[in-house]
Amino acid sequence: MTATFDVRFHAGRANWPANPFHFQGKGQVVVEPDFVVVRGSTHRSFRFPARAEHRLRMVDIVNAYSEGEDVYFHVLGVRENLAVGFSAPDAATAQRLLALLPARQTEAFAVAHAERNAFHDRIDYWSPSTPVIWTLLALNIGIYFLMWLVRRSLPGGAMGSMLGWGWNSAYDAMLRSAQLVIWGSNVGDRTLHGEWWRLFTSLFLHGSLLHLAFNMIALWQVGQLVERLFGSLRFSALYLVAGLCGGIASVTWNPHVNSVGASGAIFGIVGGLFAFMRRENSGIPPTVVNDLRGTLLPFLAFNLAAGFLYPHTDNAAHIGGLIGGWLAGHLLARSLHVPAERTT
Repeated sequence: MTATFDVRFHAGRANWPANPFHFQGKGQVVVEPDFVVVRGSTHRSFRFPARAEHRLRMVDIVNAYSEGEDVYFHVLGVRENLAVGFSAPDAATAQRLLALLPARQTEAFAVAHAERNAFHDRIDYWSPSTPVIWTLLALNIGIYFLMWLVRRSLPGGAMGSMLGWGWNSAYDAMLRSAQLVIWGSNVGDRTLHGEWWRLFTSLFLHGSLLHLAFNMIALWQVGQLVERLFGSLRFSALYLVAGLCGGIASVTWNPHVNSVGASGAIFGIVGGLFAFMRRENSGIPPTVVNDLRGTLLPFLAFNLAAGFLYPHTDNAAHIGGLIGGWLAGHLLARSLHVPAERTT
């Protein structure tokens, strides 16, 4: 009996199932008694997409599982093992397809898969939602666009764009710089002479739309997990402590700084996550710890290196926030073990 499923392949996109065939877009997966046929298209620059198909032996397929509408499995090979992933139209279709694939699992995969499932069950139990992240996103984005509306109402302000480009970009840049000081940027001369509240207000200000976008994407990607690990109240404390430490480091390193942005606090919640992973009996399984380290270490290395290479990047705030978050994380971390686990 043969079953054909319409699926979607993804290539070069983070957090989406990948495939080793470089398929992208619509395709098909055909499940036969002895083979799984994977059909799709590879995109080519300035040429029509190339259609191709691969026949995978059913006896070589192991470690099949699904997450919502996404389906994954491994193919054991002579030279290398392949990891194949794609998206079905819906979760029900994914389950029907999964039921036709072999149920065999390697020992290492079975352990890792069980640990990841246990981890997700634990954070679902303690923190099923992330209200603080939504609030922070709304505040940062709302304040940025409110400042833009105010700036456009000033004489000549309408000529500038949100990015500072356009007919009057130099004038717009001057307006933005002056406005940031008025709205509470971390200005060394003022912060060090009594206006300490700027260490807090500067966390919610951004100098450009790109600055805002990069920070909010990073906050969304990292912050959701960290809030669920610490809980909303502890996460709020971690975020603020890290941001304040970043601001103190910034103004201490360069007293003439005029600094804004959430990046110090974002580095701090990464530091808090590392502290959480080091906590004894934290409830984060070894597999998940390795997954997180493999993701976070390149993130830190890239962004810190970029901060030293590119001008106008406040790396002192990044490093100060990272250290402050790491220290605060040790104090605020909790155990993820649920009550049922504690009594067994």
